[in-house]
This record gives sequence, structure tokens and C-alpha cells, in this order.
Amino acid sequence: MVILRTGLLAALFCMFSILVQAQPVTATLDRTEIVRGETVILTIRVEGQSGGVDMDLSPLEAGFQVISTRTSSQISSVNNSMNARIDYHLTLFPLNEGEVTIPPLVVAGETTPALTIQVEPRSATGLSGQELFMEAVVSKETVYVQEQLLFSLRLYYTISGIRNPIFTDLELPDAVVQTIGTPNQYETLVDGMRYGVYEKQYAIFPQRSGTLEIPDIMFRGEVTDSSSNYVFRNLNTRTVTSYAEGHIINVTEKPASYPADALWLPASEITVRERWDNDFTNVRVGDSVYRVIEIEAQGLDGAALPPLEAPQIDGVNTYPEPASIDRSFVDGSIVGKRVESTSFLMTAPGTVRVPGVSIPWYDIDTGEVKYATLTDSAISVGAARSGSTSETLLLSNADMEEPTRETFEASTAAAQAEAEAETLVSSPTTPLWILSLAAALTALIFALTFVRFKPRAPRPAPAKVYPVAAPMYRQSIAPEAETKAFKDFDSSCSGKNLPALRLALIGWGRQYFADAELHTLDAVALRTANAEIREICLHLQQALYGQGGTALAIDADIQRLQQLITELRTAHRQRQTRYSKDQDYIIPPLYKA
Repeated sequence: MVILRTGLLAALFCMFSILVQAQPVTATLDRTEIVRGETVILTIRVEGQSGGVDMDLSPLEAGFQVISTRTSSQISSVNNSMNARIDYHLTLFPLNEGEVTIPPLVVAGETTPALTIQVEPRSATGLSGQELFMEAVVSKETVYVQEQLLFSLRLYYTISGIRNPIFTDLELPDAVVQTIGTPNQYETLVDGMRYGVYEKQYAIFPQRSGTLEIPDIMFRGEVTDSSSNYVFRNLNTRTVTSYAEGHIINVTEKPASYPADALWLPASEITVRERWDNDFTNVRVGDSVYRVIEIEAQGLDGAALPPLEAPQIDGVNTYPEPASIDRSFVDGSIVGKRVESTSFLMTAPGTVRVPGVSIPWYDIDTGEVKYATLTDSAISVGAARSGSTSETLLLSNADMEEPTRETFEASTAAAQAEAEAETLVSSPTTPLWILSLAAALTALIFALTFVRFKPRAPRPAPAKVYPVAAPMYRQSIAPEAETKAFKDFDSSCSGKNLPALRLALIGWGRQYFADAELHTLDAVALRTANAEIREICLHLQQALYGQGGTALAIDADIQRLQQLITELRTAHRQRQTRYSKDQDYIIPPLYKA
């Protein structure tokens, strides 16, 4: 009995082991014939397993894209026998047309059989009637290198409630890709059927000649089916996919007719404009003139436009600012803009000629080399403005001509009329004593009336009248004015007001060096014979004449300038003190000369 019982237990253990280890794996497809752009569902079932199993999906990467993976498990009891299984549902998107093979997969130590799918071209069945399809449209099949290529991706759909939409990223290693604006949504008719359209637009700039391959673009999303229970939030979804065929673009090099030393600019139109913020008729030494140049290109990004060199002009200090680069999209095409601003500080009188601009570019519509140009500008610079209230203006040769006979007669007649008017006013026909008596009586009556009806109110304190002093820049040279000028400079440094700081520094320099001909910061800095002061004055002018320049950007320079000027005055006073002491100890001569 013992031997029989032991044998029975061993047999049962072997049968149990076989049942546990036996994990048959099967693989099935929901269909074997599809149209390009559709997906298939591969179901892998593992018997006798209710939990996760090891699965290697890497063999699928060569010919398929795994869209989604979901699992379902089931445990049942039949005649007191427990059965368990787990199903893996893989949504696969075939990457190629024709006969496509799903390779064997290793799942839970078992190998699935190979399966075959027939993928028909989409053109064989057409697009109309489908619930979802895509198309990709390019503006040209042949472009120049760095020329704009417009690429539109359109998704047509008749189903609503698409969730979690995902498009394949448009990544091109030899091109710059930019998204144009936000996606457009509208409706259209295709073969009599109304479709909603979701459109994305791109601007592609090939960076290398040869062949540019735009790959297929795939879309996938989720749609809630009719079996969903919205009351209990039980949403059953299915995956929908579509794709758009790619394109092969021929990219050619720039033509040989284009200037070899010029930056290659293929565009539909390039324009260049300039504007000035000053009136050229009254420019003097020490004034600044501000010029803005705008370059606009149809079909090019603003970053592709060339920078302009700052001109070197005799008698002018040039202060260029960092360029402003921008892009916009007009009618689905990119419009690039580059704005360069320059301040010109006049340092010498005469005629200043500011050179123009000439930018070569290639017209992709006509196939011609064109130039966007600006002509030279001439500025007549007069002498520096004097410190007196009556300023002297420079007259041209036309203004220096002798007056004509008509001008002389007109001026004479005007003088005679003015003299007659003065005579009529100063020679009344009524006797003077009558007029005086009438005025005195009128004043007496007005005074009595005012005193009678004046309200009893406290008399307000008389307002203080403050004398209006001339700006330090225009004050005459005086020994005691240097201290006041330095105080103005010191307060301007604390207030960080760049225009006031400039005038205060020039005003102090005029008093300190007792030179009324100092009109510019360059002249004041040169007289100090200090290289650091000259450099700080240059930074001050760059911030002052540059649009958007602030004192905050040169806060450290202002503090350092204040320190250097203070040290300069201190050293000068120390030298004067030592000189005075030395004079006290000098023995006077024995005999007066």
C-alpha cells in the first residue's frame, strides 16, 4: 500500500508539472489584406498564464510600426478544472506595400509562426468614401539650395471625437524646417462627400544640393466606439491611422551667374528701406543723426539676411546697434526682416556723405540676379552752437545773395507802416490832462468797489520767484562756476539721466579747463589726458545715441567716471595747495627790481 500510494503521488506530480509548464502560444491576424495606410491587429495568446510574460518585439521594427499594445486576461473553471490565458493585442502599421511578412516572435519561451499580409496601394481603391485619409502637398518639385519649399499636410476625416491625435515628426537632416503659424481647420467636399480638414503647413529650406527625401507622414488617434458606457465612464476606444506619401525634391546649386563674393539670397522679393529721425537742414557739431535700415525678404528667414557693415566716415563717430531679426508668415509664406540702426555723432563741420547700400539677390520667379539698393545721403554739418542766446546760423551761397529791388521796397514799406502805427498811438487827439484825470477817477472807483465787496480771507503769502538760470553748458566761463558745475555733474551721475549727464560733463569741462570752445564729450575726454575717461565717454555716447540705451547698462561706467573726475579735481587742488605753501617759504629778493 505504501508503494502504491507513493507511485500515485508521483504520477499526479508529473501530470501537474506538465500542465503548469505547458504554455502553448498562438498568433492570429484580424485580416490579411489591407490598403496602404490601414493597420492590422496581431493577437498573441498565451495559454495557462494570467500574468505578464517575456516578449521580444524587436523583429517587427524592420517592416512595421507598433501603434499600440493592450492586454486582456481570462480565468475560467470547467468541471472543477481551472483554465487561464492572456491575450496581447498589437496594432501594427505596415511601412511597405506588397506582400509583407510578420516575422516569428519569441513569447514566453515559445516561437510564434510567421504570418503574411497583402498591402495594396492606396491609389487602387481611391480616397473617396474613406472615413480618414491624408495627403502631402509641396509647392515645387525642384528648388535651389536654401530656397523656401512650402509643404502642406492635410488630414481629411468624416468621424468626430478623435482623441490623442499624433503626427509623425517632420525631421530632415539636410534641411531647416519651420512650422508656419497654427494648424488650419475647415470643411471641403471630396467626390460629393463632406470632410473636415486639419491642415499643417511647413517651410523647408534645403541646405545641401542633391536629392531631398521627405518621408511618409503617419497619423494615429483614438475614436470612442458605440459600446462605450458613458454613465460608468467605461470608454471603449479603437485606434485609427492614416498616412501621407512622401516626396523626393531635386535641390540644385546656385547659378554661376550669381556674384561669387555675395551671400546667396534666393527669394521672391527683397526690398531695403531707410529712415532718419533728424532734419538735415540744421545739423551742427555735437548733434547726432539716427538712421534705421530695414531689409525685408519674401521667402527667406530674417536670420538668412546679411549684416551691414558700419561705415567709416571722416568727422563722424559711428555707433551701430545690435540688429533686430524677425519673421512673419503672410499667405502661407515666410517673410523675413532685418533692422539695423546706427547713430552718427558729428564731430567736425562740413559735408558728410553717408554711403548707401547694395544687396544682390536672386529672383527665383524670373531667374535673374537683382540688387536692392539705397543711394548715398549727404548731410551738411554746421559749426557748434554758441553759448549765447542768439545763435549764429550758417548760410548757404543762395542765402548770401544781395536782396532784390522788390524785397528792399517791401521791407521799406513795412518799416514806414510800423512807424505810422507808432505815431498814431503816441499822438492822441484828446488832451493828456483829460485822459489822466479820467484814468485816476476810474482807478479810484474800482479801488472803492473792491474794498467794499472783498471777502474777509487771509492774505496768501507772496509766491517766491526763482531766477531761471542758464544751463551750465551755456554759462560763461567764470572761476567760481567750476564748483557749481561739478555739483551738477555729481547729481547727474546719481540720477543716471544720460542726456543731463552729458551736458553736465561738458559744462564742467568748460569751467575746469576755462575753454568755451569745448562742445563735445570727445573734446572734454581728450583734454583730461586720461585713457579710461575717454573709453567711458565712448560707452556713454553709445548708450546715449543708441535706441533703447539705458543708464542701467553702463551703471558701473558712470560710477567709475564720477570717481575719476573727483580724483582729477582732488589732485589739481592738492597741486594748488602745495604751490601756495611753497610760495609762503620763498625768500623775497634783497633788492626790488
